[in-house]
Amino acid sequence: MFESLKVFALVCLAMVAIGFWESRVEGKNAWGKGKLGWKWIYKKRVLFTSYHFWLFIVMIPAFLAIPLALNYSRELLGILLSAYFLGLVIEDFTWFVVNPVFPFKNFNSKGAKWHIWLKLGKFEIPASYTIAILFSLASWFFLWR
Repeated sequence: MFESLKVFALVCLAMVAIGFWESRVEGKNAWGKGKLGWKWIYKKRVLFTSYHFWLFIVMIPAFLAIPLALNYSRELLGILLSAYFLGLVIEDFTWFVVNPVFPFKNFNSKGAKWHIWLKLGKFEIPASYTIAILFSLASWFFLWR
């Protein structure tokens, strides 16, 4: 179990590093604003950019698949998927915390309009966070345990 938690923590730590890196690359131009490449747009909302596709759908999963190619197990798959989905939340939240030109006070529906926000009274959270956390928990309980 301790080895599993070390792998989980290492993936989450890597996602923190990606959050730092992405905050410096994007600055105040979040969600690929002003970047080259295609965008999937639905009703004037950018759903996905080529930059994010290559980073989050291709590159990071490819790196995480390396240990699976060497020594596949259902438990390892669960650890990596759970850490990846939680890591998506960690990476994005880190972007807001460390971005030098987009202050954390903008972590809300008025400041970060690229997110779809769930609101419970004064509390707001990006909808993508809840979806990613649910996938992380499902990976943990159905594959890892």
